Amino acid sequence: MERPNQKRPAASKASKTGPLLARAPRRVLARDLENAMVSRMVSARRARRIATTVSIGSVIVLGILTAVATFSPLLAIQQVQVVGTQRLNPEEVSKALAGHIGTPLPLLNQDEVAKSLSGFSLIESFSATAVPPNSLQVRISERQALCIIEVDGALWLHDPAGVRIALAQPTDLLPRILISEEPTSSQGFKDAVDVLLALPVELLTQVEVIQANTKDDVQMSLRGSLGQRISWGDSSDAVLKSTVLRALIANNQGATGVTFDVSSPNAPVVRFDNF
Repeated sequence: MERPNQKRPAASKASKTGPLLARAPRRVLARDLENAMVSRMVSARRARRIATTVSIGSVIVLGILTAVATFSPLLAIQQVQVVGTQRLNPEEVSKALAGHIGTPLPLLNQDEVAKSLSGFSLIESFSATAVPPNSLQVRISERQALCIIEVDGALWLHDPAGVRIALAQPTDLLPRILISEEPTSSQGFKDAVDVLLALPVELLTQVEVIQANTKDDVQMSLRGSLGQRISWGDSSDAVLKSTVLRALIANNQGATGVTFDVSSPNAPVVRFDNF
């Protein structure tokens, strides 16, 4: 039983310093963690700076190497090879391309090559290919004749676009298109060409003359002295019309003055001049 005025014993120093000592390791651990995080952040920044420096350096080196390779005299065009010509003289084409000699292959401009070849109307298309280390190969695709047109009393070969190719020879067994206008501006020429392009090769060589009165009224005459004619109609159903026409011709071999009308291939008609 305590006395009324009796004082409690004072807490010992050990009991007061105990919690402080217990918290001390925790403070040290937090400080170590903070230092470690700061160290990692510094290392990460340093790594990013190094990576950025290396990347920029690589780009600069690559740019220098590319520039050296592009403008190197070793890659400059020193010779031009022209292939694919038939009617054109390849030496003349090479002369027209001589202005590109000395141009680095990586800097070759297709538009500039096209300008150099613009004076050759027989060229339909071309491809320019770099052949390392210093050659340029130009492959020419010439226009192909499809028909014959009379121009100022002379017979000329023309391609489907109406471009004049060369004087026709007796051995050129191509259809002659009857028109009075310039082919490039003639609707009759375009309508006739549509039909010729639809014909099979074996029938195309048999056609001597073709005339398009209208788009739906294309007439043809076959080679030979029999006077056989074809009323073709328009350019549609070319395969069916060709099949029917071959059968009509086979069934009327030797017939003279006959017209094979396949304008309606499902209902063909054979007309004889004598009837």
